[in-house]
Amino acid sequence: MVNEFREGGSSLAPVNYSSFLQQIMRKLPDYPLFGLSGDRQRLVIQIDPLAKALATTPGVDNPLISTQGVRTATVNFARGFEEQFPDRIQQIRFLLQQQLAGAISPSETIQELRDRLILNSLSELPKAVEKPLSLWQDFAKPYPNQQTQQLRIETNRPGSDSALKFHKLTINVHNINQVQDQLKQGIENYILEVVDNEAEQQELLEMLQVEQVQEDWSEFHTLQKIVDTETLGKLKKYAQIVYLEYLLTHLPITDQIGRIYLQDLIRRLKLIEQYINDPSKTKADYEVNYAGYTIDYRDAFSRAEAFDPLPIIPIVAGNLGEYTDKNQGETQFICGFKMKLNGAVQAYGGQPSFDYHLGLINPDSQEHQENLANPETAKTFAEKVLRRVLLYYFIFASRSNPLDPNYDPNSELEYPALEIFQTKVLPILQGNNEEQKKTLFYGMIKGFNDYNIRKKIKGLGELLRNGLKQQTILPTGTYPIHITVKRGILSEIGSMSSGVFFNEDIINPKKCLRYISVGEAKVDSEALCQIPATIKIEDIRYFTAESREEFTWKYQIDGIKVLPVLWTPKNQECQQTYRHPGFPNSLVVFLYDNTTLGPAKANQTEKPLSESQGFTYRFVWTLLSYICLDILLENAPNNLFIPQIRLHLGNHNNPLHAEKFIANLSKSLSHLLRGKYRSNSQGFRINPLNQYKIYNGLASLYSVLPKKFRFSQNSAPPTLDKLAIIVVSSRESDAKYDNKNRQSRMANLIGEVITVQRTPNNIIVLTPLLTFSENYSLKNLFGEPPILIDTVSNLYRQGYRHFLYIAQAPHTSTLHITKTEQDEGLYFMSPSIINALGRNHGDIKIYPVFFDKYYVRKVKDMKQQQSLYVQDTAELTRLSQDPQQQAVVFFNLFNGITVGKDKDDRFYNGVMSYSTLLGKFYPGVLDDQNIRQDLIYQSPLKNDILQYLTLFHFSRFEKTKDMCIKLDPYDNLIGDDSVGTLSIFPQMSPGVDFNSLAFLTEVKKVLNVPKR
Repeated sequence: MVNEFREGGSSLAPVNYSSFLQQIMRKLPDYPLFGLSGDRQRLVIQIDPLAKALATTPGVDNPLISTQGVRTATVNFARGFEEQFPDRIQQIRFLLQQQLAGAISPSETIQELRDRLILNSLSELPKAVEKPLSLWQDFAKPYPNQQTQQLRIETNRPGSDSALKFHKLTINVHNINQVQDQLKQGIENYILEVVDNEAEQQELLEMLQVEQVQEDWSEFHTLQKIVDTETLGKLKKYAQIVYLEYLLTHLPITDQIGRIYLQDLIRRLKLIEQYINDPSKTKADYEVNYAGYTIDYRDAFSRAEAFDPLPIIPIVAGNLGEYTDKNQGETQFICGFKMKLNGAVQAYGGQPSFDYHLGLINPDSQEHQENLANPETAKTFAEKVLRRVLLYYFIFASRSNPLDPNYDPNSELEYPALEIFQTKVLPILQGNNEEQKKTLFYGMIKGFNDYNIRKKIKGLGELLRNGLKQQTILPTGTYPIHITVKRGILSEIGSMSSGVFFNEDIINPKKCLRYISVGEAKVDSEALCQIPATIKIEDIRYFTAESREEFTWKYQIDGIKVLPVLWTPKNQECQQTYRHPGFPNSLVVFLYDNTTLGPAKANQTEKPLSESQGFTYRFVWTLLSYICLDILLENAPNNLFIPQIRLHLGNHNNPLHAEKFIANLSKSLSHLLRGKYRSNSQGFRINPLNQYKIYNGLASLYSVLPKKFRFSQNSAPPTLDKLAIIVVSSRESDAKYDNKNRQSRMANLIGEVITVQRTPNNIIVLTPLLTFSENYSLKNLFGEPPILIDTVSNLYRQGYRHFLYIAQAPHTSTLHITKTEQDEGLYFMSPSIINALGRNHGDIKIYPVFFDKYYVRKVKDMKQQQSLYVQDTAELTRLSQDPQQQAVVFFNLFNGITVGKDKDDRFYNGVMSYSTLLGKFYPGVLDDQNIRQDLIYQSPLKNDILQYLTLFHFSRFEKTKDMCIKLDPYDNLIGDDSVGTLSIFPQMSPGVDFNSLAFLTEVKKVLNVPKR
């Protein structure tokens, strides 16, 4: 086999799994994996003993041949091993097949066993009267009276009439065409100011001219690119402060104490900015250390996310659009705000944000001790602690107690946080006495408790909550600012005479952030150049309209057979759960030891595996579990549904690493299996196991089943017969940290196809049809990936002509000062991909669609109307308007559900925003008029397409009560919880990742070769 994605002369690190595969084949005979339960109704697969034996076997070679500069290493197979790989995989499959055949009755074949385990219908799932966990669902039950309601974005109505409000952020950067000339002029001014000798001045100016002319590879060009690519994050960070000032101006004056707290928060955030932008300080002034690890505070707090750990802070969320007008020299970015209000950190037992972050600082906390003791997490965690120490000291240190009878809130505004930090805190952090540092941390926590900082946080939160709830529409605020590149980036004059104009930090974009600042528009004597920009904040309102749509839906399960798969720890409590009459007898059971990975527990007798051993353990599980399922499913019926149920003993407060790994593995396997069958994975925590969680878990498990929808008589029936929705994403599989030969990096392309069909009696059938995955170099990934082209061609042959082709918005996060490659900037929407998808299909209509999320605040209770939409393009241009009409927002969907016991637990509600690129962006590729008529202008076809898209959102909802749209139906493919993200785990080498889904994609190709 020759990998089609291999690039000649690739700089990627090769991998060789020969040692792993040989050891698996050598040890397999000693570790039988298969067995049948006593009643022969369950096939039990135990990979754990073999995986642990291999993990603790000395002499298993690291597959990664060279680790230097490697970030991810998975499928860039070394030559020699590349040719051996198919045979090795087939040999392992043969050995496993022999084992399975030997474990069952001689009179029964593997396929007969499989067929005996299959339920002929989902209705055959047992329905028990007393059930700790039953998989039964009333699939015949209809769900009537589902409803969507239209919203309008209007500007001429009072805010008290509005249903939702959105605080929109627009960042405009001006004069981007002049940045190169400004940088050059700034260096010339510096030379003329510092150098007295005219001849020397002239010589340096001539050398500068040469440096500028050679801009494609010069340091001069490097600086431009750093300003281009690294500045937007700083703009967003400064916008957080501006937004707080905007709110302070317009919040009610009745809460004077709360306003003082807000004023003080703004003051202290600016002190941090003043501290990190002090031109008189050197690199050494900012270096601090803890537990043997050092960070530079100026670098750390120059980044966009620097303020995010605070319990109360605005978050810039959602990218609604961006455009660049090179002729006008302007670029614009449109985002939204949501306010973080000391909410609960659910992943850690629901602690308030303030308490959670203090727990990270506390040397006595379990998380603090475990992370520092773990070599894999110690460095990152130590840096996390140091960042929080500065942030929390600057913002919360105080000598004033709000519970003191003589408390004066104005005294908060006088606390010299910067002065005391530099004189009393910083020297300890820069020293080498670890006990002094711990004493400092204890002292901070004690001080925050003694001075009742939580009382102040509560007061500030109440002010902001009440202010954001007000119905009055706030006026637009516009704030002129400057992006400043400081002279500190320049080298000494002596170095300039040798042609070196910039200091050594120029080679590291993150370090260069220290020389770029964003602030009020004023002249800075230390500026090399200043780029003008504006921040605009608008209060946008949404009003309910009369237009509504109602429909009924139910599952479409006719002809679907079921093969249940269970993943469970070896535990008596779990055993009682799945052996209960409410659980199907016919099962494929994967048993494992849930204490194998992660930190040791107090009562644990066997030491968990090390990180290096953990890779071997995970690798063996990943490979063998997939091959076992492949053997079992050989020649299985295509109409098979494979629900993968997981039992978990751990909880949010006590996560078990092995259970998390098994959960991620089962999701990867589901994605691969859905290339041919239906499959989904869902976990159930059995402590406690309540009916509410069971019902919601089952709704999630069965969300991949087909559903049929019928609109009410009051709604106009759709006329579009067929629509295909294709969703694409990718995850890196092989890469180095440097950007050289970036196009040769490899990635795993993943996708899903959902089909929508209208029957003659106007029933709409929505079917999650299949998933796909393939590995490519970046060059081919965004060029003409065959897997995408073949998928569209197959659907075309089935009669599909309309395709919604969906990816997450590829916002570039650059200021567009330097040239960018258009195709790479559009990623999956590149003209080459769109052209390839439509090639040879004359009547095909492909609609390139981006999505992103932003957040709105409810102004009033909308009761039943929880699924809301805006589809008037003219109104949506108030959110994002591209003057060049290249990208247009055409649809917004809202989920109005409030989650949590306290309605303020969910202070914001999400919005899914859809936009499209017009055909003129694809000259000679797409018909501009088709997109305008079918997605932008009001038309029956646009209504049909948006109705079908809304039904897709409904089909993914994961509850059995109070149904409405699922805000993000793409989270299985895109985002932090996507299958691509969850398939990543640490490779054997520290700091290197392994993409298990990419690896299994190669295994799948081998196993899909017809058996002889």
